[in-house]
Amino acid sequence: MFGWPKTSNIETEKAYFNRKENICVDQGCLIWGYRVIIPKSLRLSILKEIHDGHPGIVKMKQIARNYVWWETLDVDIERTVQECVACRSQRSAPAPALLHSWPWPEEPWARLNLDFLGPFNNKYYLVIVDAYTKWIEVDHVSGTSAAVVIDCLRKKFARFGLPKRIVSDNGPPFSSAEFKKYLDINGIRHTLVAPYHPSSNGAAENAVKMVKRALKKAQVDNENVNTALSKFLFSYRNTEHSTTGCEPAMLMFGRRLRGRLDLLRPDTRDLVRQRQEISEQRRDTALRVAEPQDSVLLRDYSQNRGKWTEGTVVRRESPVSYTVKSQDGRVHKRHIDQILTTKHPKSRFSLSKVEEEAYDITDTESMAKPDTDQDDQVAEEWQLAQESPPSRTVSERRDDNTNRQQATTPKNRVYRKAALRCIDKLKEM
Repeated sequence: MFGWPKTSNIETEKAYFNRKENICVDQGCLIWGYRVIIPKSLRLSILKEIHDGHPGIVKMKQIARNYVWWETLDVDIERTVQECVACRSQRSAPAPALLHSWPWPEEPWARLNLDFLGPFNNKYYLVIVDAYTKWIEVDHVSGTSAAVVIDCLRKKFARFGLPKRIVSDNGPPFSSAEFKKYLDINGIRHTLVAPYHPSSNGAAENAVKMVKRALKKAQVDNENVNTALSKFLFSYRNTEHSTTGCEPAMLMFGRRLRGRLDLLRPDTRDLVRQRQEISEQRRDTALRVAEPQDSVLLRDYSQNRGKWTEGTVVRRESPVSYTVKSQDGRVHKRHIDQILTTKHPKSRFSLSKVEEEAYDITDTESMAKPDTDQDDQVAEEWQLAQESPPSRTVSERRDDNTNRQQATTPKNRVYRKAALRCIDKLKEM
């Protein structure tokens, strides 16, 4: 019987049945397209031939698809490569896992990352990084023993306090029983990262790279290594970190480290001191003094209003406090700010008739005040006269108003009469 059956229920035959239109016989061999269909007894030999030279899975599949085919070809190629001892021993490393960030510490100096730098010019350096502030400490050490590390850490802990956790690699000093005992005594937990996996201790590794670059630059510039290291640490600690967005010194101490560039900015204390001196000078200049028996105006609060009344200084209690007797015989305690001195009223307020004619008022609101407020206005005019130079009259002060209206109009004459009434009251005092 020749030909294909109408259906196929056998799993191994379905692959052939689905390709029946493209399978033919040529020189006693089954051909699918241009590829020879290999019987089961010859498949192992074909796989060995294709794997000659130890190509990988992808390469083997590319070769096989140009010559041969059977239903489980891809699976057999993968198994052949995986079972090859030579290929398995030299296979590539797997793709790097996703980076896992360490939890952010709660406070400065809570978690420290440690690592060694060196040998660099036959010297070793212990690098310490604070995970919270990114603050870096670098110390030249005499060796890499546990005792040397403990001695260095003891000095750091005396300055900054004990951390909660230390992260390091599996180097001999860090994995020693002596180091473990020291941390246990001080209540510090120790985390050892996976061996030969530097990225697990990435903070320390990055710090080591930065310090090493700084030391190499010092060699190029023929600069002292210790001096260059100090300059690098100062600049690094005072520069904003890309991760935290803040300077390590600011997170560590709450302030930036003062540098030479800060000399370009004035000291805040000097500014405050200068302002205080200016204020004292102004206060001394503006200080008013009243002597006993001087006639003054004082505030009268008997009717719950700040009304000026005449009085006489009885005595001076302090530089700014006085006992004053009013015209009605009452004695009051008053601050200098509640007193207007009237030592030279005549020389201040002697107005000629010409000056009265020239006196002009343009502030209509002040002239429209009721009589009860005129006393306050008189006091203000009086105070203005006391603070002005003796040679300057009231009319001269009014000349500063460049928009002054002419006094010839009827409306202005009304204002002028109101001003003259105010002047008359000043003359009577």
